[in-house]
This record gives sequence, structure tokens and C-alpha cells, in this order.
Amino acid sequence: MSMKRDEQIRMLLHPEQYTDEQMDQMLNESDIKVPDADEAWEEWKNGRMEELKYKKNFNLLTLQSFNSIKKIAAMFVGVLMLSGIAYAAVQMMRSQETAAGTQEAVVSTSSQHLSPDAPAEKDSTQLKPVVFEDAELATILSDIAAFHQYEVVFKKEECKHIRLYFTWDKKSSVDDIVDTFNKFERIHITRENKKLIVE
Repeated sequence: MSMKRDEQIRMLLHPEQYTDEQMDQMLNESDIKVPDADEAWEEWKNGRMEELKYKKNFNLLTLQSFNSIKKIAAMFVGVLMLSGIAYAAVQMMRSQETAAGTQEAVVSTSSQHLSPDAPAEKDSTQLKPVVFEDAELATILSDIAAFHQYEVVFKKEECKHIRLYFTWDKKSSVDDIVDTFNKFERIHITRENKKLIVE
């Protein structure tokens, strides 16, 4: 005799109201499959092993991709460093070339000053007239001598302190400048080689 479905539900809800035989009868008549513990254990263990293999493979792939990214980053940093070094080397070479060009310009300008009477080749801002207002003769002549690369020699100490108002045209030759100064009463200048001698 099979139990009715409602009776089975009541038995499950209130097992304390029924005897062990009644409960066994209900279990035997019901279609509930009781799982085999060994079979369930093996199934769980195999599933867990597959999951662990997957995680291990995933971690291995993640580690490999991370190592690849580190290698790429290291190569990128290396390329940047080499680029920076190359740029610095080019800049140093350019600055050395510029310095060498400046030295050549200084040497060529210096060689132009060696001509005894010609004023130095200068740009237009350096060739503007210079106005001396109430300046001592020593100051005026030292500027002119430096410009033309001459030496000034004073025979008398008081000649250094003669005060003048003088406009110096840098385009004038040394002889023209000496002639202009010699027009003053108290000044007499002669030129010998690269010396201006004030008497």
C-alpha cells in the first residue's frame, strides 16, 4: 500500500509524530534517490582537481604575461635612455662646434687689429662715436689705445690729469686721432710703432 503524497509531506514536516518503521516505509516508497557518498566524493574531488589545474594554468599564464610586460617596459626604458644619451651627445657636439666657431671669430677679429692704422672691423653698434665729458686725458687715451691695440706712455704725470670734452669717432685712424689731439695747446702726442707717447 503506497502512501499518499500529502501524507509524505506531513511526515517530512513532523517526523517526531511517526515511528521509525513508518519513516522507513515512506523512504522506500518514495522516488527520492539517496546519493552514494563514495561516488559523490570522487565527483567532487575530480571537479576540484580540474578547478585547481585551471587556476594553476591561469596563474602561470598571468605570470608569463606579467613577465612579458616587464620585459617590454624594460626595453622601452632602455630605448628612452639611449635616446636621451644620443640627444645629449648631439647637443654637446653642437655646443663644442659653436665654441670653436666663436674662438675662430675671436682669432680672426684679433688678427684684424694688427693693422697699425686701420680701425678694427666692428659691427655698427661698436663703431658709434664716444663722447667724453670733462674726462681725464689718461682715461680717453686708454680707451682709444685699447680699441686700436696700442700702448700709452706719459712722459709727464700732470699730462694724465688734463681734462677735456672730446668726441671720438671710432672710424678714424690713429694718425687722425693724434692730429686732433695735437691741435690742443697743452697736448703733444707722437706715435712710434704701437705706442702713443704723450709729452
